[in-house]
Amino acid sequence: MGTIYDVVVVGLGVMGEATLWGLAEQNLRVLGIEARAPGHCEGSSHGASRIFRRAYWEGEQYISMLNHADQRWRSLQELSATPLIYETGGVFIGPKGSGMVAGSIDTARRALVEHTEWSARQVKISLPVFSVDSNCHAVYEPGAYAIAAQGARSKMLLVATRQGAELLYGDAVVCISKQHKGFRVYTRRGRCVTTNSIVLTAGPWLSDWVPELKARLLPRRVPVCWFEPRKGMASHFNNLNFPVFLYELSNGGLLYGLPSISHKEPGVKIGFHNRQQTSCMLGANSEEVSLLLVKEISESVSGILPGLEMMPAKAKACIYTMSQDESFCIGRVQGYENMFAASACSGHGFKFAPAIGDVLASLVVGETPPVAIDSFGIDRFSSK
Repeated sequence: MGTIYDVVVVGLGVMGEATLWGLAEQNLRVLGIEARAPGHCEGSSHGASRIFRRAYWEGEQYISMLNHADQRWRSLQELSATPLIYETGGVFIGPKGSGMVAGSIDTARRALVEHTEWSARQVKISLPVFSVDSNCHAVYEPGAYAIAAQGARSKMLLVATRQGAELLYGDAVVCISKQHKGFRVYTRRGRCVTTNSIVLTAGPWLSDWVPELKARLLPRRVPVCWFEPRKGMASHFNNLNFPVFLYELSNGGLLYGLPSISHKEPGVKIGFHNRQQTSCMLGANSEEVSLLLVKEISESVSGILPGLEMMPAKAKACIYTMSQDESFCIGRVQGYENMFAASACSGHGFKFAPAIGDVLASLVVGETPPVAIDSFGIDRFSSK
């Protein structure tokens, strides 16, 4: 029959790791299974840094989840001797009429997120490294920060394993068999375990287990670049002086960026959130980025941050798992009482991971989730 667990978590990117952390705190016997090596580069969770912001242009429906995630990131920081949170602040810039800036301001006002609205002149005074036209404006959020992504992931796993969670890497789940009570899980290397509940956090591979999402989850290959400061400009772009940012261009392109917080990723990390997305075949992802795409992002960056080198020091591709409405899929899997799932982070999910992990842990034990997830149900596409 194999080892018996309360919960098996399939997929140990940041969502699976956060879920493991939340479940281990419930004193459950938990196993996390990951088909690949720890920290692999085939999904969406690897890398040194991520942005956290609450003046959320994507909508007020995310606020309760953001507030919970913020509390959990900070509680994780309290458990860590090394920095996991870098208090950089955040600035979100765009032309007048920018949906991103307007949405950020609207959410900040409605949710009472501390912020300051800036004119183009105020941006130039406060952050002279940015080149802004007179028709631009911005919102500054002092509470935004950079997350040390790899360090945070490692700490979540360390806390979970100290509370009894077990980990299995390099062994893919090949079959999940429903039993009278619970499930049996079989792996490629021949392991068989029995569990009362399953949590699927397999990113773009989730549709392998949830067929109704196969046409709803769209993996996309997205480039990201690292730009070194020009000579004499390094201090202007370190994490003490340079904020995380969003910058909407006049052509509608939306750039994101953040300062280096790790020697493993020197330079300012910058990418397009809404451009340069191409379909990809899972498992065959190359990190190489074409010169054409590098040139496009370089031209955009030189126009807004002239203190950075013209060409990036490094460029590589990562994976976005997109849903049709660019929001998350969280909840019970149709037809299974004790199977739950979360995916489709759509390029903005990392910051939410501790909250989503706690939501999934609550669903497993039959408790009301700590935040509302009505907007993110897996079944919301069924009528479309």
